[in-house]
Amino acid sequence: MSQKVQQFESLFRQITPLFLLGLLLAVLFESWLPYIDWLRATFGEQIVLKAALALTIGYVLLLWGETLRLHGLLTGVLEAFRAFERERRGEGGGGGGGSDKSTGARNPKARIEAARLLIAAMRSGDASIRETSHHNLIRLVGQDLGVDPDAWQSWLDEQPGA
Repeated sequence: MSQKVQQFESLFRQITPLFLLGLLLAVLFESWLPYIDWLRATFGEQIVLKAALALTIGYVLLLWGETLRLHGLLTGVLEAFRAFERERRGEGGGGGGGSDKSTGARNPKARIEAARLLIAAMRSGDASIRETSHHNLIRLVGQDLGVDPDAWQSWLDEQPGA
């Protein structure tokens, strides 16, 4: 399922400029649109402008939803790294020693989301992003699976809750 979500997100990013360009062209070349006379007679003179505005608002709402989703993911990533740092320093949530496991177990979903984002970043064309993501994955997971994102993805797919 993760692969399908990534494909959808990639398609969404690729379609965005084409969608906006199509809207711009529809508004600019309104008089050349097929069936424009019928559309104007049926729906009013400003139908193309109204449709373009409605589609733009809908698309902005989709983008807004995507920003909320990304905000939640990034917040989870930051929380996972904070929890990891607390574990590493031996600071527990309830005081006392032996809390290394409880902090990680307290929010495994955030840890999985952090790993998911870092694995995606390992597929970047920028070598420094790949290197930093690999380093942070090692810190987050506690083991080194190498620089191949597919190896990390296999590890992620085996995790409970992934």
